[in-house]
Amino acid sequence: MTRVAVVGAGLAGLVVAGRLARAADVVVFEKSRGVGGRMATRYYGDFEFDHGAQFFTARSPEFRDFLEPMVAGGNVAAWNARFVEISGAGITASRSWDDAYPHYVGSPRMNSVGKHLAAGLDVRTNTEVSRAVHTEAKWLLFDGHDAPLGRFDWLILTAPAEQTLRLAPDVPGLAELCRGASMHACFALMLGFDSPLDLPFDAARVRGRDLSWISANGSKPGRNACCTLVVHSTNRWADDNFERGVGEVRQHLVEELAVAAGVDAATASVCEMHRWRYANLDKRQGPTHFVDPGRRLAACGDWFVRGRVEAAFRSAAGLADAFAQLL
Repeated sequence: MTRVAVVGAGLAGLVVAGRLARAADVVVFEKSRGVGGRMATRYYGDFEFDHGAQFFTARSPEFRDFLEPMVAGGNVAAWNARFVEISGAGITASRSWDDAYPHYVGSPRMNSVGKHLAAGLDVRTNTEVSRAVHTEAKWLLFDGHDAPLGRFDWLILTAPAEQTLRLAPDVPGLAELCRGASMHACFALMLGFDSPLDLPFDAARVRGRDLSWISANGSKPGRNACCTLVVHSTNRWADDNFERGVGEVRQHLVEELAVAAGVDAATASVCEMHRWRYANLDKRQGPTHFVDPGRRLAACGDWFVRGRVEAAFRSAAGLADAFAQLL
C-alpha cells in the first residue's frame, strides 16, 4: 500500500488525510501538542478560549455537505450571536445572527472539529518535520534533532506557505506559490472574569482601532458558564509590532479594549496573550493546491485560496480529488 506523510494537522491536513486513508497508509505529523491548527482552544483553569478562528461560514454545497454529519453529531453548531460593529463613535450597527445564514463554531469548543476529524487517523503530535530528503523515489523525513521519522512514497505539505517553503525550497512551481503568499499575523488577548460582564453584544467587529474583533466566548453553543473574552488585534498592527515584547503588546490591547468596549481588564483573573504568526491571508487567484507527480510531492492549505476555514477545506478537497486519480 502507498505510504503517505502529511505535514500539519490543521483542517486541510486532516481533511486530505481522512480522504486518502481509504486507499493509502497515511501518517500525519503535527508540531503542536494538539490538532486543528488555528481552529484552536486554550485552557487556563476553568477558563476556555477559542483564541484562533472565531467562527466559520459555509458558502459552497460541498462544504455544507462536509459539515452536515458534524452538525448532526454535535461537533459543530450554529452560533446565533448578538453581533455589533464598533467604531470611534461606539456601536454603529447591530443585528442577530440566525439560521438563515449560519455562523458555525466547533462544539463544545473550537478544537472539537479537529479532534473529530483526527479520530481513527495516525496523527503524531509534538513532532516537527524539520527536513525532507527525496531519494530513490522515496521521501525521508527527519525531526528537529535529525532523528528519522520514516520513509514515504508521497509527501503532502499543509503548513503555512513560509513553513512549506522551508521543506521544499527548490521545487519549481511550489516555491513560487509559497513566495507569492503574504500571510498576516494576529495577536489574541484572552481575558477570564470571575463575575459576568454586562455587554450589549456577543461578537463585535471593531473598526478604526488596533483591534479587529471582540467576542464573549461563553456565548457560543456548549461552552461552560465562565465569563471569557477573546480580543484580536488587526493584522496590520500585528505585522508592524510582531517582535515587540509580550507585556507591551498586552498592555496596548488592554488599553484599546477599554476605549472600544469599556471593559476594564484589571478586573480579570486571567489575562493572557497568544501570537499567531500566520493568521490570515488576502484572497488569491490561482490553483487551490499543488501536485508534482514526478517528485511525489503535494501541498494544500488555506493559503492557496484565502485565510478562511472553508478555503482550507476547498484546497484539501481539491488535492484529495487529484490524488484519487494518482493512487
